[in-house]
Amino acid sequence: MMSDYMPNASAVSPSDRVRFRCTGCGECCRHVHESVPLESLDLFRLALYLRNTDESITCIDDVVGKYADPVLLDECGYFVYMLKTIGADDACVFLKDNRCAIHAAKPCACRMYPFVAEPKENGGFGYLVSKERTRHFTGPSIKVKSWMSQYFTLADRDFLRADFGAAKSIVRLLRRIPKSRRSGAALHFLWYKYCAFDLDKPFLEQFLRNTQELLQVLSMMTGS
Repeated sequence: MMSDYMPNASAVSPSDRVRFRCTGCGECCRHVHESVPLESLDLFRLALYLRNTDESITCIDDVVGKYADPVLLDECGYFVYMLKTIGADDACVFLKDNRCAIHAAKPCACRMYPFVAEPKENGGFGYLVSKERTRHFTGPSIKVKSWMSQYFTLADRDFLRADFGAAKSIVRLLRRIPKSRRSGAALHFLWYKYCAFDLDKPFLEQFLRNTQELLQVLSMMTGS
């Protein structure tokens, strides 16, 4: 449950209204060390966006190397990438002159703020509101459903369903792999989950194919 890792978050329903105003203060982009996930789809979008403005970016690997840090979620080797932070205030690496330098391609977590989408077993989503930055919760009320309809896209939803649906199987296989093969398994996990993408082809069909290939490789590595 995401709420287990977000003590200042509480569940909301689509029909709820929350008082919220973005003042452009940049506060939500500071003190974010290991708190802004870069999912596979986020990295794909960032690579597409940045390769048009930065000649050093040609693929997802380049984005990962410059802008992401791995965070281990399970000792079996399952990890996620988090947005890199800089400075004494652990500000987002893309915060420039108090503005987002990648606004058109910013991560899903940033677009949805102050809300978080939590995949459910039935394929639906539950929603949380994070109130760590209390000064933002003033002004007009916004309806959760309207906000999420605008900022939580169909592509986001399809990806999260697929990712969440495979995560338990991946973790289960990683835990069964002998320790002598764990480093190799980690490389396969990195490749298929984050790197094996052609930026000029649709994302989701590549992700689904990569996930199936990863599951097959990990299954063989268990020795079963």
